[in-house]
Amino acid sequence: MPRVSAAPTPDLEAEQEVDFGRYWRVIASRWWLVVGCLVAGLIIGYLVALGTNSTSYKATALVYLGQPLAPDSAAPVSSSPTTLGLVSNLVTSSATVRTVAKRVGLKESRLSHHITTKPVLGVTATKVGTPAPLLAITVEGTPAKKIKKAANELAAVAINAVGGYSRVKIAKLQEQIEFDNQSIARNNDRFALAQEQQKTILANNSLSATERLLLLANINTTLVTVEQRLGQLETDRLSAQQFLSLAESVERPQIRSQAVAVKTAGANSRTGAAVGGLIGLIVGILAALLWDPIAARRPQV
Repeated sequence: MPRVSAAPTPDLEAEQEVDFGRYWRVIASRWWLVVGCLVAGLIIGYLVALGTNSTSYKATALVYLGQPLAPDSAAPVSSSPTTLGLVSNLVTSSATVRTVAKRVGLKESRLSHHITTKPVLGVTATKVGTPAPLLAITVEGTPAKKIKKAANELAAVAINAVGGYSRVKIAKLQEQIEFDNQSIARNNDRFALAQEQQKTILANNSLSATERLLLLANINTTLVTVEQRLGQLETDRLSAQQFLSLAESVERPQIRSQAVAVKTAGANSRTGAAVGGLIGLIVGILAALLWDPIAARRPQV
């Protein structure tokens, strides 16, 4: 039987080279189409970026939410993550947005969805730790003055929401200090009066020795009692003053940094032109490759 020769194996790499070469020749023959689409893409991308480059502002207020402590103790009343979660939900709620928008003269739709809250993380041993009771409240939009005012109003809402306990505590401590001051003043007057009576008794020569001793014993008892009471009042006042300082500087929420409107970067026209040019180049290459097949399908007149 005659031997059947095997069919030659097609050279796939050669065919791919031929195909790529043909594609390149087609694109080169329609170079004007590629260049035209590239230029059109550059112009359109530039104009779109230029048209969308509207001025926008961003204002951020930094709020310290405070760290309320139990009375006469250093134990915290609530944790920072809990407080941060409550305040974040409060300042972005519909009711708060509606109220603040009315105060600053903005439409609710221009303020809603343009408010962001971000907890500030504490740093421990050069590493980022758990969230601190610090919250950054940011508002974006226009105009600048109303955006800044809105951020500060939201910060005030946050402080009012979490500052009730510390406000009551500060007021009570101030009342206690005022009571101690008045009590100290009254006891100082009693002490001064007793000293004057003591001098009068010592200077009175008409009194017998027994009478003088009895009167001086009573005066000395009064002086000792008043002096002890003054010591207690001074100690109480000093303790209240220390707790008041702690409440005002640590427990009470405060706005650490007022919001300031800062212009944000808009769309970059160069980036827009580059993206548009890339899209135009791709469209031009596809148009050059599909030009002949589409033209061949068109009916001849």
